[in-house]
Amino acid sequence: MPEEISSRPRTSSALEIRLLEPGEEDEADRFVQRSTAGTFFHLTGWKRVIERVLRRRCYWLTARQDNSIRGVFPISQVRNRIFGDCLVSLPLTVYGGVCAEDRDVYFQLLAAGRDLATRLGVKYLEMRNRTEPFETGLLGRDLYVTFTLDLTAGPETLLKNLPRDTRYAIRKSQKAGLTWTEDLADRDFYEIYAQSVHRLGTPVFSRELFSALRREFPNNCRLFGVRKGNAAIAGVLCFYFRDQVLPYYGGSIADSQRDSPNNFMYWSLIEQSSREGCRSFDFGRSKKGTGSFHFKSAWSMRVEELPYRYQLVKATEIPHLSPVDAKFQLPIAVWKRLPLSWTKIIGPRVIRWIPSI
Repeated sequence: MPEEISSRPRTSSALEIRLLEPGEEDEADRFVQRSTAGTFFHLTGWKRVIERVLRRRCYWLTARQDNSIRGVFPISQVRNRIFGDCLVSLPLTVYGGVCAEDRDVYFQLLAAGRDLATRLGVKYLEMRNRTEPFETGLLGRDLYVTFTLDLTAGPETLLKNLPRDTRYAIRKSQKAGLTWTEDLADRDFYEIYAQSVHRLGTPVFSRELFSALRREFPNNCRLFGVRKGNAAIAGVLCFYFRDQVLPYYGGSIADSQRDSPNNFMYWSLIEQSSREGCRSFDFGRSKKGTGSFHFKSAWSMRVEELPYRYQLVKATEIPHLSPVDAKFQLPIAVWKRLPLSWTKIIGPRVIRWIPSI
């Protein structure tokens, strides 16, 4: 039973692996904040968001030694009758997996994750690693990359270093009279975001997700928008972690594309973030060969492979649940044809069962 995980800790060389207990969240977050392996998505607030919005159970494994946390491994369980049950570290996030700097701690947490997957009888454990500090030999899939930009050069140099076509699109959007704002209403942002993912054929999250994120991370979230006149035509919800800005959920309305609102939005964010002292712009992951990948490739950013890894338990091969796979093309085409109003009702009920979100 899952409850056995906390009552039978895994120990080695005075290292104890057990579940995070109530009241230890601040201690775990302080470890993540100072760890070179830590990301925004290792913070314990995600546990509360995932459990509240997706209604998925989370298992926050921690490694302790000398009464101090030495590593964390956030995991969430996905129950699905079609694709089968699995564990993911972590749904809703682009980075996850084990957060530990010591080799022994890292592999003890990795082993504890497999123990958990075995006890729960799932098909596999997916780890969305940002980096892989230690070679594990685990299977992976060559699918995602992430884009980052060093902001320390300043806006003028950053603009000069952009490709000519990207600079042209930015100038075009500026001449169209677009304005940058931080007063975008939540309801306006949700409408923009829902339209954007509908065009991609992707189920939309509930509004509750965005409200929950802003409540859970009040000092780490900011919502920006683009207006033409009084009309909100684009928006982006950003996360801030240490010296990074991460534009995470964003989109624009279809009728505004002639004014290049996305170029305006992301350049405005890059310029502002650089002036505010952020050192890194993390444009997040994209699947190779997609429209998102090609858009981000036009911003002179550093491109890195994401070493997502899988511990197979009942499964015999890595799952293929990406929207770019051929088997999902018909459902995507059908979803695009649904009325937008329907997708805002059906989407939140569907998407929480999808393992790959």
